[in-house]
Amino acid sequence: MRNLAFVPLLFLVALLGLVVFGAAFPSASPVQAEDAADEEDDEGEGEFYEDETTFSGKQVTKAIDKGVAWLRKKQGRNGSWGGTKGNSVYGGGESKGNEENPAGPTALALYALLKCKQPLKDPVIKKGFDWLYKNHKKPGTSYETSMLLLAVTATADTSKMSKTLKNKKVKPKLTGRYRAWANKLADYLVDKRVARGWRYNHTGQSGDGAPGGPEDVSSTQLAALALFAADRMSIRTKKNVWEDILSFTMANQEDDGPDVTYTDPVDPKQKRTARARGFAYIKGQEKPDEGNATGGMTACGLANIEMARFMLSEGGKKRDAWNKRADAKKVQASLFDGIAWLEKNWSPFENPGKKSSNVYHAYWLYALERAMDLLDLRLVGSHNWYNEMGQELLNRQASDGHWNTRSSHAPMDTLDTAFALLFLKRATKGSIPFGSVTGGSEDPPSDNR
Repeated sequence: MRNLAFVPLLFLVALLGLVVFGAAFPSASPVQAEDAADEEDDEGEGEFYEDETTFSGKQVTKAIDKGVAWLRKKQGRNGSWGGTKGNSVYGGGESKGNEENPAGPTALALYALLKCKQPLKDPVIKKGFDWLYKNHKKPGTSYETSMLLLAVTATADTSKMSKTLKNKKVKPKLTGRYRAWANKLADYLVDKRVARGWRYNHTGQSGDGAPGGPEDVSSTQLAALALFAADRMSIRTKKNVWEDILSFTMANQEDDGPDVTYTDPVDPKQKRTARARGFAYIKGQEKPDEGNATGGMTACGLANIEMARFMLSEGGKKRDAWNKRADAKKVQASLFDGIAWLEKNWSPFENPGKKSSNVYHAYWLYALERAMDLLDLRLVGSHNWYNEMGQELLNRQASDGHWNTRSSHAPMDTLDTAFALLFLKRATKGSIPFGSVTGGSEDPPSDNR
């Protein structure tokens, strides 16, 4: 039997106590799949999903194309997509009605467009980066810095990205100003870290006074994604940063939860037990939506842990050393328990556990995609997450191509459309270049892919 101390989440089959989160939004009629003859002609179908779905690859491609066209038209004359707006300044303070984090939505839009294979030389892409370089080359907040670093690293030769995973001699390249820019952004981002993580509006000063402290799981997740992407461009981050990401994230997981039973995917005769323990934005925070576990934050927590473990084991090259760590089993249990919470509280559209007006449904879907594609998992318990969530997005796309769940900050349509595109395109897929269970061995996969 394989050594499972290093493996990420395995197939949680027959989890007990399923609770489906009630839908507050009326579900549209399911989009019907095309005829079988049409499906056979779909191009790039395997890029999106690897199993039977209620929709076809053509329908996904059409939805992405419409969303991309809408997002391109949304760009302002100056090259930006505007800043975020809210009733209050995130992390504390009164809003004056001005746009906040002006670089954030523009970087997010560019990142989504690049992930949807819009060429770097495209006038829309060039104009957006020119505006960012001129006005926000050194962004102010950790959110803007993280998002901008993700966008800049996405300018690498995307045609070589998939080959990189199979051939170590082929590497994606950051060219021209983007290489120097990415290096500086990574340094800025690490400098903005306070204690063990990041906070969205934090500038790196401990006196910013954000309620709950200078760190949260979501901001730390975005920073980890950016540094993880930078590492693929050979822009390294010190291991102590990843150790802190790991420890901070695990500290925000629930202490206990109900026991659930699942079948060991390697040895079907074995029954194992996990505790359904989700992750909070800031565990213990007075605001319930921030202090209690939610779907979005649980997905963020799982992704943080997997990225940190990948980096600290040097991409699996030092699995033996990792397995000897005193906390290796605790980390593994954290992943098992987190995925158990997701299955127990499963919802294909609404962000489980969220009660307030800002529930971030589209972000929940994208956060789940990141976690599952980093872990290389096709199922959440018995749920084919891409099929179920993808169907919800196809049902809710507006006729002009955009999405707006009215559950996030302004500009809601821009943010939701970018998140939806990143989900449908599976922007995180392939970030870790080997199967989650086999760890790069020649053995066939034994998880639920």
